[in-house]
Amino acid sequence: MREPCERSNPQYQRARELHDQDAPPEETAGHLLTIEPTGLPWVLSVLRAAARTATVRGEAGVAADYLRRALQEPLTDDDRAIVLAELGHVEAGRHPAAAVRHLTESLSLLPGQAVQRGEVVTVLADALTRCRRGCQAVELLDREIPTLASGGASHPDPDLVAHLHLQRLLIDLDDPAKRPYVLKAADDFEAKNPHDAAVRRGAAAVRASAALGQNTDAAAVAAQARRTLEGDLPRGVMTTAAGQAVLAMTWCDQQKEAAAFVDRLSGDTQQNGASSRILVTMSQSEFAYRSGDMHTAIDLGRDCLNLFSSSHGDSRLALATATLIRALVETEQIDEATELLALPDCTRLEPDWHWTHLLEARARLFLARGHLEDALQDLTECGRRQTAWHRDNPAVLPWRSLTAVTHLAMGDQRPAEHLAQQEVEQARTFGAPRALGISLRTAGLAARGQHGQRLLGESVDLLDQAGAAVEQARSLVALATLRFEAGHTRMARDLARRGLRLAQHCGAAQLSSQALDTLRKFGARPRTSRVVGVQALTTSERRVAVLAARGLTNREIAEQLFITQRTVENHLTSGFRKLGITGRRQLPDKIRDLDARI
Repeated sequence: MREPCERSNPQYQRARELHDQDAPPEETAGHLLTIEPTGLPWVLSVLRAAARTATVRGEAGVAADYLRRALQEPLTDDDRAIVLAELGHVEAGRHPAAAVRHLTESLSLLPGQAVQRGEVVTVLADALTRCRRGCQAVELLDREIPTLASGGASHPDPDLVAHLHLQRLLIDLDDPAKRPYVLKAADDFEAKNPHDAAVRRGAAAVRASAALGQNTDAAAVAAQARRTLEGDLPRGVMTTAAGQAVLAMTWCDQQKEAAAFVDRLSGDTQQNGASSRILVTMSQSEFAYRSGDMHTAIDLGRDCLNLFSSSHGDSRLALATATLIRALVETEQIDEATELLALPDCTRLEPDWHWTHLLEARARLFLARGHLEDALQDLTECGRRQTAWHRDNPAVLPWRSLTAVTHLAMGDQRPAEHLAQQEVEQARTFGAPRALGISLRTAGLAARGQHGQRLLGESVDLLDQAGAAVEQARSLVALATLRFEAGHTRMARDLARRGLRLAQHCGAAQLSSQALDTLRKFGARPRTSRVVGVQALTTSERRVAVLAARGLTNREIAEQLFITQRTVENHLTSGFRKLGITGRRQLPDKIRDLDARI
């Protein structure tokens, strides 16, 4: 085909000059976007290369523009299939419906023996799942796996076939009708591939997740999850499996091990894709919440939602939002929590198990606002969903405890006692200290008297063992109340003061207010928390202030702490106010002693 007239096509002329000078593809491709199709091979080559560069930089929208322009060229079926596959891959996270269209067409053009079919099938199945078309994803995998495994492709990849089998299992894991049979399927999967490390790790992740709702214990679940997280860092569908394992380890109170894996994953900068970044930030937010660092949980939770803004159809959004809402409720940031629940993605409350966590978080917000009937309605639905999903485990969601607390607030003693006792039995069987500590607290509040005191004393010890600072503080305040009722005023005051100090340290404003009111009820005159000075800084504000005092820029601080620059600015502004200073130059003198302790 003849080249267009250079004088009448200045953009083409400039693109050609850049191409001849071996300029970076993205510089050349920018001029090609506005010209008519040429049919020249070098144009297609430049557009595809520019798209690859943009993808590596995380500029998925730019990459998609280049590939859509490439599709306007007169292409052979083979070339069109490849470009469609590349476009679908770029779109899968941001626009899964468009990815389904393009990948489906690509698959129809690829010959049965094409080596590209396996990768297209992987991405297409994920896009279908994001579009809530899991049944079609399963049909696709069931159709393609035998062909790929039997050598229908010219060079079958055993690892790819294993990954497709794992993808199939993970989809079934999110189907309540198939979930009871997933454990056997995982066993069969591993039995057929006994020497494949990826298969063993993937099957272990499935077992860990499925066993959470079975009559098993935390040690057995953690052992399976641990197998998944050992060895090389995950890629592709194994990242999804690793996410399941991290959740299982967290719910089994093996947070340190889970955090060590997440730290490894966060340091994998070369191949740290969007899915891995979401897993890292979401997990770190959950770790901070469970350990009692509410402000860090909120900072990371907000950052995580920013990452989700360019990833549509990812059900993990519900989990991340639920953690953020719980932390916001603890810190009495009720308006922001309410606004989050009003977002379109949150109002749907999909039937998937992930959204049950968001439903439970909404119940906590209702409780904080005193809307007991609304909270009870949400918690009842939580219980129904958890049972239907075979995930009824207080370590996953303590819905019975929250329902019992709601009944107690409404004056309904009998249902509260029944639910609390049920959850204690479940929690003892599973054996995770945090879940058992929470359950025992509720049972103690329902029982009252000496029996209630014994249950609450055990709760305090278990929550200390679990490192669940806010929950421990809550149990301390509850125990203080029962001690005061028994006439042990001095001991009650000491317990309430411990709970107050712990709640204030965690930034749990709601619980701090409750502890202060409790102490005043006991006749004490507690001092309110400091609102100025170094001690008034939150954990996140301290970290940012220390790094700023060392001379790091906002961008460098954001990169080191995995937060946004806007979050850094907010922490510094709040920190300056509490420290009584006006700028960074005054920071070193104010926090010199603090710097040595960070």
